[in-house]
Amino acid sequence: MDIMSRINSQPNQFKGARKCRICGISWLLFALNNNLVPSIFSGIIESMKYNCHIYSETIENEKRHETGKGITMGKTKQQKIKTLAEYIIDKTDTDKYRAGTLGGWKHLKKITELMEAVGGRNNLMEQACFLEKNTKAGRDGRFVVERGQVNTEIRRIDYEISVITELCKLERREDSREHQIKLISMVKSWREDARDYEWVCEYYDDILKKLVAGEKVQDAEDEQRFHCINEIAKIKEPVWERVFSARVLQDSKLFEKNYRKKMVTILKNHSPYYEDGMEDYDVEDDDAKEDEKESSGLEILKIHGILSYAQTLEWKGALQYQLDEEKVIDTTDNIYGTVLNTQTLEHSRPVGASGCRKIMTIENKANYESMSYKEGTLYIFCHGYFTPKEVRFLKQLCAVAPESCEFYHWGDMDFGGISIFQFIRKKVFPELKPYRMGEKDFKEALEKGAGIPLKASTREKLEKKDAGLLAELKEVILQTGMTIEQERLL
Repeated sequence: MDIMSRINSQPNQFKGARKCRICGISWLLFALNNNLVPSIFSGIIESMKYNCHIYSETIENEKRHETGKGITMGKTKQQKIKTLAEYIIDKTDTDKYRAGTLGGWKHLKKITELMEAVGGRNNLMEQACFLEKNTKAGRDGRFVVERGQVNTEIRRIDYEISVITELCKLERREDSREHQIKLISMVKSWREDARDYEWVCEYYDDILKKLVAGEKVQDAEDEQRFHCINEIAKIKEPVWERVFSARVLQDSKLFEKNYRKKMVTILKNHSPYYEDGMEDYDVEDDDAKEDEKESSGLEILKIHGILSYAQTLEWKGALQYQLDEEKVIDTTDNIYGTVLNTQTLEHSRPVGASGCRKIMTIENKANYESMSYKEGTLYIFCHGYFTPKEVRFLKQLCAVAPESCEFYHWGDMDFGGISIFQFIRKKVFPELKPYRMGEKDFKEALEKGAGIPLKASTREKLEKKDAGLLAELKEVILQTGMTIEQERLL
């Protein structure tokens, strides 16, 4: 008689095997019950037996639920019925467990909740019995079922924390503690790759601190984030955003779509170049209204060398710069403007500003272009926040400018304009003063209808900001609830 015939002819002896015929492994169960399988495979077979049993029981429960028969324990059709092993694993999956500091015994006493989770009393009894009798943990006394006087009643289930590893194998899922260890090792590897960049190491140290404490860290579940931030730190020459994406992610649009915002958040929290409010300033569209500007983070990405638009330094007026320590170029007569692209900027340094009495940075392109040249004044288009290369060049300009030279900035009278003014004063021109950005200028602009309503989210940030020399402007913005864009003053 073949195996399947013997199973069918002895339904009581091979009840479990009959239930599992849907999985096509009844013969394995038969072989196990009749000592035909070597002991070395017993653990594997027990796992298969357990999972097949649970699968078939779940099907039966679902059928009972659909027909309105049997105990549903208040569950809806959308709620997932767990196995007892799953319930125990999930119940134990805490910060302490993932950190490896949880030990000893746990006690499941909320039996009503437990029955509801596993799909009823019968499921609970059968699965508890299986785990108790057919697992090493059960045989070793590390999984104990305390029953009532009636054998169909469970009062509580006690288990040692060490059983979780075995239960995870039974359920064919990764132990969360083992997963945490893998994440820690992986993060350490990326940190080592970025060891030359202190601010990136600080980012990894923050993550490692949380992982070691057993916390779940979303950043650590996606290695591509680490790949992106490490490659950003290593950028030596500016690169277009889509070129960067193609090189690092093998997809020219993937960075913009999935990782730009994530990188901006990391840079906001850790970059040494970040200034307050920088993520709120998007200069991709010079004509965008304040309420229409997206918090895309283009500025901080640009400073780190990822470009979504052309990076140039533009000025009108007298300036002498040296190219590759050889040729000196004088732009004194170029009253309509000089433009240095990224490559030229990299190879240049200012050596003089003869006859210059005033240097003025201008935030917006329309105002810069409309500003008529005045002898003795050097006009510089700042397009928002200057990049590190521009900062280097302009700091050198500050050093060679005449001692009597005055420095001014003309920008938007809003949160972004205040932030940019402070950035230039801090990073480039220490003696910088505001131009047409006072209370009087603000009120005159309002009278001309140039006001734009202040967003509630921006108000909150402005209230907390130390505006320095522009404290007066800050207060009038808060009082009126309005802001002024530079272009509206033309």
